[in-house]
Amino acid sequence: MRLSSITAHDVVGSLRFDAKFHLSRQNPLLQSLASGRWPMRTIGATFGAKNVWSGNIFARVYAGSAEHGKPLLVPYDIFRYVPWSDKILSRSQITQFERLEIKRGWLFLVCSGRNLGPISIADAFCEQFTMSHDMVRIAVEPCEDLFYVAAFLSSAHGQASIRTDMNGSVIDHTDEKLVAALRYPVVNDALRKQTAKLFRQGFEKREKARLLLADTQRAYLQHFGLEKVETTFDTDALARRFTVSRSDLIDRLDAEPRAPRYAAWRDEIVAAGGCVLRDIATVFKPASRYRTNYVDDPQYGVAMMNGRQISQYRAIALRWMSLSAFKNPDQFRLQPGTTVLTADGRAEENLADCALITQDRAGWGASGHVHRVTPRAGINPGLVYLACSCAPVQAQLKALATGSVVDALSDVDVASVTVPFEDSTAALKLGKAAELAWQHFADAATAEETAISALEAEFRGD
Repeated sequence: MRLSSITAHDVVGSLRFDAKFHLSRQNPLLQSLASGRWPMRTIGATFGAKNVWSGNIFARVYAGSAEHGKPLLVPYDIFRYVPWSDKILSRSQITQFERLEIKRGWLFLVCSGRNLGPISIADAFCEQFTMSHDMVRIAVEPCEDLFYVAAFLSSAHGQASIRTDMNGSVIDHTDEKLVAALRYPVVNDALRKQTAKLFRQGFEKREKARLLLADTQRAYLQHFGLEKVETTFDTDALARRFTVSRSDLIDRLDAEPRAPRYAAWRDEIVAAGGCVLRDIATVFKPASRYRTNYVDDPQYGVAMMNGRQISQYRAIALRWMSLSAFKNPDQFRLQPGTTVLTADGRAEENLADCALITQDRAGWGASGHVHRVTPRAGINPGLVYLACSCAPVQAQLKALATGSVVDALSDVDVASVTVPFEDSTAALKLGKAAELAWQHFADAATAEETAISALEAEFRGD
């Protein structure tokens, strides 16, 4: 139990009676920032209070196609390696549409929820989206001050500062006024410039990775002649109402996997030279269960990602599982070159999300809710990732989901999907481009972690 005493002066000064607020101020991380070792500035004073804001709550009206709006992201979408949404916010029906459009260089801060506080800087790739009202924006052009503040807010000390003034009885909240009033330390010029430079490098590397990967995925579909297949489908022949012969029913009675749309996709892929995923990769998901036993010190555990975290460039709320929890820890560890794929979740959201493991996450763990798709000998890992992540294969995977409450994919189902693949020189070039994009993601994460570690060392007095 955490105990602390407060005075009447503390209550008058803050106008807060909730214990969580006053206990948070006893955080040793905040006390080190208040030691007087560094000059303190507020975010509002640095960027202007009017540039720190969040949108107003609005009725979400969606359009049928991208020509009438832009896809809408919700807070944690922007932390994906590749942000994605199939919900097109209507430009004509939303009065604050232009205000919700994402601009390059804006810093977004999650302002509500159990994991309140993570931040991300939007890049050029993100400008194709809008963002929901429930994130605080620091809406300025990219600059040294912005990257330094982003580095601080990403550190443990910065996250503690954000969470100090949060409010809410059920769901934690902060707002633009509290963010603008948040005070951050101004460290010596050399360290400030170093951390800002590293965070800028991370930002630019991630931007480069997203743009390269998007171009590569488009080129991959074009290479197999699949980029316009969806628009050529005969809507009458592929209607949602269809018949199935009893002789075709073997192990499943649900309609979705047998919809004509997916059969048409498979036929087109096979005609383009495709194969079944099991022919080019093995699919494995740990079946054994373990007793949850998290540790605070990484040296005594393994970073354990769940199905949502595998697609996040910075795993939100990552925890370390004690090695003693496993009979065989190695079956949970990830190896470079493996494509990981979310095994359960909502089919319309994160089910079948894909990521390619690079050296920065080698040795990390993934739970039993994650498939490991490992290339067979001689198969390029980038091509396996492209095969799993392309739109026609994602459509097949989501259609194969089972479960009455939570959608789920078995390893047999994943291995059975038809994927576009060939081992030509042109295809191999695309696979290597995908690998390069994922290496850029790894380099971005390394640069940002280096900046955060340097700040934490300064705050600890190392």
